[in-house]
Amino acid sequence: MKKLEDVCIIVQARLGSTRVPKKMIKPFANSNLVEILFKKLKKSSVIPIKNIRFSAWDKELKQMALEHNIKIYHRTEVSANSEGVKLQNLLDWHNKLPYKYVIMISACNPLLKIETI
Repeated sequence: MKKLEDVCIIVQARLGSTRVPKKMIKPFANSNLVEILFKKLKKSSVIPIKNIRFSAWDKELKQMALEHNIKIYHRTEVSANSEGVKLQNLLDWHNKLPYKYVIMISACNPLLKIETI
C-alpha cells in the first residue's frame, strides 16, 4: 500500500504558450487557471500541502506559488520554453524529487474536481 508521504503532486506550468500566450495567468472565472488549481489542492483533506510542488520558470508563476505557500521546483528555461523536445527536458523534475510516486496535474483543467485527484 502506498503511503501519502511517498506521493508528490506536481503542477507544471509555463507562460510561453504559442497558441495562447500567458494563458495560465489570464483572467478566467474571476481568477486564473493556476490559482483555481492551487485553491482546489489546498482544500484537499488527503493531499498534504507539503507534498505539492509547482514546476515553474517564469517569475510571475513562482510568485503565485509563494503567495499560496506552495513549494516551487525551479524549472529550467529549456523545459519552460520547450516545444517538441525530449521528454527528459520537458519533465526535468522526474528524477530529482525525493518521492516514490508523482501525480502530474495540469492547471489547464479548471473543471477537474479535487475528488478526482
